[in-house]
Amino acid sequence: MDQATGEAVAVRCTAVDDAQRFGTSVYFPHRLVPLDDTRPFDMSLCAVSHGAVTVGLLSYSEPVRIETGDQETAYEVNIPLVGSVDSWSGPDHVVASSGRAVVFRPYGATAMQGFGRDRPLLGLKLDRTALEAQLADLVGRRIRGPVDLASSLDLRAGRGSAWWAVARSVAELFAAPDDGLALLNNELVMRPLTQSLLVGFLHAVEHPYLVDVLEKPSEAAVPAVLRRAKAYMEEHVAEPLTITEVAAAVGSSVRGLQVGFRQHLQRTPMEHLRELRLRRAHTELINADPDQSSVAEIAHRWGFTHLGRFAARHRAAYGQTPSEALGTGR
Repeated sequence: MDQATGEAVAVRCTAVDDAQRFGTSVYFPHRLVPLDDTRPFDMSLCAVSHGAVTVGLLSYSEPVRIETGDQETAYEVNIPLVGSVDSWSGPDHVVASSGRAVVFRPYGATAMQGFGRDRPLLGLKLDRTALEAQLADLVGRRIRGPVDLASSLDLRAGRGSAWWAVARSVAELFAAPDDGLALLNNELVMRPLTQSLLVGFLHAVEHPYLVDVLEKPSEAAVPAVLRRAKAYMEEHVAEPLTITEVAAAVGSSVRGLQVGFRQHLQRTPMEHLRELRLRRAHTELINADPDQSSVAEIAHRWGFTHLGRFAARHRAAYGQTPSEALGTGR
């Protein structure tokens, strides 16, 4: 599969060789074995790649076993949305489910066994170089990889639950009709979302740096850095910004920028960016021609994927719904 970054693709295969070839092109080289070869085979996969993150929704009509050798280029997180899948990450056995993800590290063989009709699995491939560079930026020193991540992540509580809320929002876009596909192909929506998946994962999964480094308070960014960050976000608000790009542009670490925003502005950098985009969306709403533009189009253009939450934020900020504001400035 020649998949351009940012292009959502979907395929259905009824031959094992085709399914193995397509799955390899999205994830890793692997061996695919149907566990009941007396029944017709069917595999479906929808996937999208944005930068360092590939997200795919995978399903098989009947149970299968998937095996890989050592994979040195990426980490992977797999979450069955229904039922469970027996998984092996190196020597560790994990029963993955909607409440517990299995984490594949870039060392040791991996395997999964299970699946079946109406039992889709969400698979996220995280580029190793990008993940380790992101961790180095968060902790402020060089990281010697591969990182010894825990082989599973509890999605039911705490940081794991917060990260799963972001990952689940991407999964829901695959199930949506035309609007979902449009948003999966929208860089303004997906690039910050996949960056949140990468950073949030490092805050959620257990690893040697989590307690000792990530949870320690760091020195807050000085106000001058915050002013530069705010100005940079204002100037590039229509672009698919990530916190990593903002931090690099103003000469700060990601961690320093996060702490500085919380300490001095009582919000996160991405919350500030959403406020800027809400302001731009409001301006566009009131100046729009209701016969030519819709609330949904304007909301999606400014990165708001959930119209209900967009309406609630707009009412809280401006005292009226987006529909009430549409065209009022003409």
